[in-house]
Amino acid sequence: MFFLFFIFLFSGCAMQKRSCPPIAATSQAEAILKEYSAGLKPLKATGNCTLSYTNEKGETFAQSFPVRIWFESNRKFCLYGDVMFDPRGIGFAVNGDDYWTYAKPFGTYVTGKVNTTSGDYFSNPSVLVDFLEPLGGNYSEIVLAEAKDDSILICREGPGCISKKIYIGRCGRTVKKIEYFNCAEKPALIVEADEYKNVTGENFSFPRKLIYRYSEGQKNDRHLMQIKLDSVQYWKQQPQQVKALFTPPDANSIKKETK
Repeated sequence: MFFLFFIFLFSGCAMQKRSCPPIAATSQAEAILKEYSAGLKPLKATGNCTLSYTNEKGETFAQSFPVRIWFESNRKFCLYGDVMFDPRGIGFAVNGDDYWTYAKPFGTYVTGKVNTTSGDYFSNPSVLVDFLEPLGGNYSEIVLAEAKDDSILICREGPGCISKKIYIGRCGRTVKKIEYFNCAEKPALIVEADEYKNVTGENFSFPRKLIYRYSEGQKNDRHLMQIKLDSVQYWKQQPQQVKALFTPPDANSIKKETK
């Protein structure tokens, strides 16, 4: 009997370790992502962000600060960082076709159009929440590939030009990673989403850990941003608050603060 107990115990453990089945077809993968995106509602989140930068000499500089995120859709969201006792010392925002980013301590302010063809992923904040609706772009071809533990959707914008690769976890059926390309062999940006948990009081999962790895040329991880969220809730929007959040700052005032 003792011997049979161990046979049962170890066979049960082996069953638990079996990998989840792969996604069968491209259409199934697309349906999984669209079903997830269909559950999206306006959200607000708080947490902490760490930015690190490695210069040409190999020296790395890092800074951490609290962040607040408001999300209405992939076309309308913003992130504000509390730096140097300013709750909006750093800002990233997308509002329709426009985006802006700024860092008051450095007097930098960048604006532009979302989904530009420049491939400047570092300054374009539209990729911050792309994992929520990753199939929102216009792609000439989407094909399915398989890795060890993930199913991968390869999205192309033109012949031979990979725009991005979306890694979907076989078990969680959520986006684990997205690689963005500039039609080159190596990705220019890698976004990892981990530690999915349900939104407070709701049956919708949202990652609590986000990592953004930017590269320049052949040098990987030159810039890295990590966001750890401690609270994610649905957001009851108020018109005045929305207006305040999505009104871009005055560029001259940001530059003056560095003088």
